[in-house]
Amino acid sequence: MIFFLAATALLIQGQPDLEAPSDFAPRVVAALSQEIVEIRSDFAGADIILFGAVTGLEDTDDLVIVVRGPQTDLRVMRKERTFGIWINRAPVRFADVPSYYSVASTRPLGDVGTFSSLRRAGIGLEHLRLSAPDSERTEVRLGVEVTVSDVGDEIIEYRDAISRNRRRDALFAETASGVQMLEGGLFRATVALPPATPVGNYTADVYLFRDGRAVASGSVALEVHKAGMERLIYEFAHQHGWLYGLVAVALALLFGWGAAAIFNRR
Repeated sequence: MIFFLAATALLIQGQPDLEAPSDFAPRVVAALSQEIVEIRSDFAGADIILFGAVTGLEDTDDLVIVVRGPQTDLRVMRKERTFGIWINRAPVRFADVPSYYSVASTRPLGDVGTFSSLRRAGIGLEHLRLSAPDSERTEVRLGVEVTVSDVGDEIIEYRDAISRNRRRDALFAETASGVQMLEGGLFRATVALPPATPVGNYTADVYLFRDGRAVASGSVALEVHKAGMERLIYEFAHQHGWLYGLVAVALALLFGWGAAAIFNRR
């Protein structure tokens, strides 16, 4: 707690008086209790404190914090039963899917912002943009460009499957009342990183909502990387994939031969 108060004091040092008039342009300043997370063999998750201050804050304002992990392409297939066997069919490739996505707010998102403002900023699992460029095309209908999927309405099932699986692994989350407002325009929230947290660069965006729309924002970066022996293995596997594969096969054969030799002696 002492660390939180001291760090927050540094954040607001030199800022205008928080009792400024309501027409003063609001500003959001944010920081993290730690900006680098190291993943080792015993990593069981981590809780990072995001805190900061808002100048020009009004009583009816709300805060929304969105943490986004590194983006990656994702291939999704659906299982179909064929002749009594479950087979993966109809693959759809989604581009730039966040590997981690967490939203925390002072109130439920429906009470914080309008549908259009949330959709425009991609705030909330309902408004998270999951694009499948290979199966989408643009058509002009009644003079308006719309995006149409070759998969049809089934694209919604694919998107729901991504969200469901990521939420099961605690990689997608949405928490109403997850942002705690303190006195003097200060705030804090907890960013929960699960054991399966992917490595990469993360961004935490803090949005100040007033009258249903975002009027100010602040951002802070978070880095998650492997450490120790795990980092050496991770870098070796990504930089020398073919050699890593050969080593893995050789080790599998060696351990298999050793296990067979031990059991044969018995």
